[in-house]
Amino acid sequence: MDRDQKVFSFIKEELKSENSKEKYLDILSQRMEDNRKAIGRLFLVLILSAAAFPLIAQTKIAEISIGPFKIIDGDIALAIIPTIFTYTYYKYLLIWFDFVDQKRTFRLVTSAYFGLKSDSFLNERLNPFSVIDSITRHNKQEKMDIIGCLSNLLWIPTAFVLIFLPFGIEYYLIKETYEIINPISFIDWLIVIIPTLIALFTVLSWTCNKKLDFKLSDYAASF
Repeated sequence: MDRDQKVFSFIKEELKSENSKEKYLDILSQRMEDNRKAIGRLFLVLILSAAAFPLIAQTKIAEISIGPFKIIDGDIALAIIPTIFTYTYYKYLLIWFDFVDQKRTFRLVTSAYFGLKSDSFLNERLNPFSVIDSITRHNKQEKMDIIGCLSNLLWIPTAFVLIFLPFGIEYYLIKETYEIINPISFIDWLIVIIPTLIALFTVLSWTCNKKLDFKLSDYAASF
């Protein structure tokens, strides 16, 4: 039984009435919108923190103001930015994993509510818009024109960069912080170790999520 089948079985067992399905879809839609907004805010923090680090390191800015917060010492800013970036990306991934599951659940609940196939044209029109889903649907078309082939060629390296670039930035930030601080004291080592641990947790979370999908696929293939 793959993940879709497991979720669909939960829907049949726990959302038996049409009214319960309607209420669940309303609440789920709101939760998805909350996660979408959170992802957007976290993405902005990732961009700003990644851009701020080399700027501060090269120009030696003496003072930084972020809303009501003010950092006087540039060295302090250099020390905390890697932790801010790694924690933000860790939280970003966790919310993104949750959002992906919410989208799957939404698609399956609407399928059960309207009696449609989960991957049918009508059911897909009910799903919240997603650039990735739109590209995926286009690439699944049987007749691939020149535009479709170019889209595939451009999308594959773009997806690769989007997935692995944040990990590369994490490595760069931690490496530069280590070289700038040259840790000796306990606090210095703490500044380097904290973002490193968060980065490791991020890799583990990503790996566990992909491994879960793999295990479910293997389980389904055994029947």
